[in-house]
Amino acid sequence: MMTTENPYIPPSADVADVGNDLPGAGKRLMKQQVRRLSPHQNAKVFAILFAVSSLIFVVPFGLITMATLPKEAGFGSFFFLAFPVVYLVFGYISTAIGCAIYNLLFKYIGGFEYESEAESA
Repeated sequence: MMTTENPYIPPSADVADVGNDLPGAGKRLMKQQVRRLSPHQNAKVFAILFAVSSLIFVVPFGLITMATLPKEAGFGSFFFLAFPVVYLVFGYISTAIGCAIYNLLFKYIGGFEYESEAESA
């Protein structure tokens, strides 16, 4: 026997009908919890976001540093090129670990909770 239960809606989800006189009449509000976070998928997304957002700081600081330091200082542009890569790697690792911890602790403390609405039949 196949079940069509949605894994993202816990069986004990709170459901409330929105009154007919309110905006969104005929819709049901449901509190839902995220049961599982995909470590690899979330880590990919956040790693790219970390690397791109690091460029906001790297480019201006790199230009200022290269313009103000003398050539003899030995401070090369390699560090500024490596910085987004380091952010990418550590962003991936930290997000994957965070998702794995969330998945382990979900059964003990619950998960992220949000409300969604669905049309009444």
